[in-house]
Formats: sequence, structure tokens, C-alpha cells
Amino acid sequence: MVTFQAASDHLHPNACGKASCVKGGIGFMFYTSLTLLALGIGGVRGSMTAFGADQFEEKDPNEEKALASFFNWLLLSSTLGAITGVTGVVWVSTQRAWHWGFFIITIASSIGFVTLALGKPFYRIKTPGDSPTIRIAQVYSQSLFHFSSLKNALTINYSLIYGLNTMFSPRNIF
Repeated sequence: MVTFQAASDHLHPNACGKASCVKGGIGFMFYTSLTLLALGIGGVRGSMTAFGADQFEEKDPNEEKALASFFNWLLLSSTLGAITGVTGVVWVSTQRAWHWGFFIITIASSIGFVTLALGKPFYRIKTPGDSPTIRIAQVYSQSLFHFSSLKNALTINYSLIYGLNTMFSPRNIF
């Protein structure tokens, strides 16, 4: 939507130097496209790392090394994408036209989506376990219950808190 609006001159708002110039259908399309863009980026950034990490078996030593390699490649590709975005795409946007910069981003995102969709048969999709809300509530209830004194704070039942075992208890640390 942003690419289409940037390419169509009749969808540009009148230039008046204020935010109030963006009105009516043009404003609705503009703000809707920015909202969808923000939701899409937020959804990808928030789930990409966890989804990638789910593709590896934590108990297998070979896959544990591959998991570390995955995070290295993820960081490298994110950094290279950011560098390309702030140099190449900005250069195209300023030297040619805005819509060409948006078009490059649209094509790159589409290629990424198609690649993701084609790989679906090979993904390990883990079934969700307990509700994350229950896990958070367990942590809060334990912390509130044992907040009254330092002695109680050091005797938290760590077996009730998801993902922690007794080796991390304060008794073993101190």
C-alpha cells in the first residue's frame, strides 16, 4: 500500500507543511498502510528469533552448535539488511523516486515470504505447552508470596517456576 501510494501522484497529500494536510481517503490509506507495515515488522522481529531457535534440538550437541551458528547468521543478515536499507535503498529513493525504494523493499519482502512459505514442509513446529500467562503468574505469585522477608525470599520453591531447576536457587549460589 505504501509503494502504491508513493507511486501514484493523485494519492499524495497537498503540500502545506502540516500533518493536518493528510485528510480523507488519502489520509486513511496512508495511516492504514503505516499501521499494517508496523504490525508486520513487529510480528516478524518478535517471532523470527524464537521460530528459528525452535528448529534445533537443544539436547543434541551437533544441533546445539548449529543453533549458535544460526544466531550468528541471523545477526549478520540483519546487520547487512540494515546497511543495505540505509545506503542502497535510501540512495535509490533520493536519486530516482520514493516509490522505487519502496518497490525494492516490497520485492525483497515478497521473496522472503515465498522462501518462508516454500520451506514450511521442513519446519519443526512445536506444539504449545502451558500458557505463558500461567508461567508469568507463577513467577509473580512466588515473588509476592515470599516478598515479606529476606529469609522467605531465599526459600522460594524453584520447582514451581517454569524452566528453573534447583541448581539456580540462592542456597546453591551463596
